[in-house]
Amino acid sequence: MIKDNENKSENQNDQEPNNRIQMISFIGFSKSGKTASIEKLISYLHKRDYIVLAFKHIHQDNFSIDTPDKNTWKYSKAGADVVVSQSPNESAILFNRRMDPYLIINSIKQIIQSSLKSEQRSSDNQLVVILEGFRDLKVKKVLCVKNLEEIKSQMDPSIVAISGSIFSNILELRSAKSEIQAKFVNILKNPEEIVKILGF
Repeated sequence: MIKDNENKSENQNDQEPNNRIQMISFIGFSKSGKTASIEKLISYLHKRDYIVLAFKHIHQDNFSIDTPDKNTWKYSKAGADVVVSQSPNESAILFNRRMDPYLIINSIKQIIQSSLKSEQRSSDNQLVVILEGFRDLKVKKVLCVKNLEEIKSQMDPSIVAISGSIFSNILELRSAKSEIQAKFVNILKNPEEIVKILGF
């Protein structure tokens, strides 16, 4: 059921006029360099006036973003479907249910554009969605790895580049490049290369 909704949302997203959303998912095992690569790419894009949405998938069962015993947590426990918390510098929306990622992304895009217009700032800047850990979404992916074996066990056609901790091991990197037909990009040193590959 979720797959059908994701496909519908994705198709609707593709048909939007002047669609300016670019999406890339970083996947890989623990300690493979995903977080460091994402941080570097976010910093690179932010300096170039892209609007960046970072979206992390958390695999732990029973995980909650909220803090137990805080007021927002109490509102959720009481039955609120959505809880909004706002401070002078942050706004957070907590949906107390699993949501279609494409629906969330499109909604955030509209909120950002409306916010920029109300502040009389340009809303033409391209939105880049950087996902961490979403293996099943039909988007281009960067595979972060420590070694050749991790590449072999995770490689699939949606992967457009290989990056991560493997770049700190020259012998492992040479071995991987000799066996795997893929683009290898050291995002920590050359974030612009992944931008070129993705075409935004």
